[in-house]
Amino acid sequence: MKILQLAPLWEAVPPPAYGGTEAVVSLLTEELVARGHDVTLAASGDSTTS
Repeated sequence: MKILQLAPLWEAVPPPAYGGTEAVVSLLTEELVARGHDVTLAASGDSTTS
């Protein structure tokens, strides 16, 4: 399945400190990729994912 995740553009994903929404987006994106889905994450430029 192809999935687009949208995250707030003012905070990195995963967040360097506290960030509830950003943390959930990060964990959900990583798990969807681990399950074989094609995930695109639209987030701030300093975000990191696998």
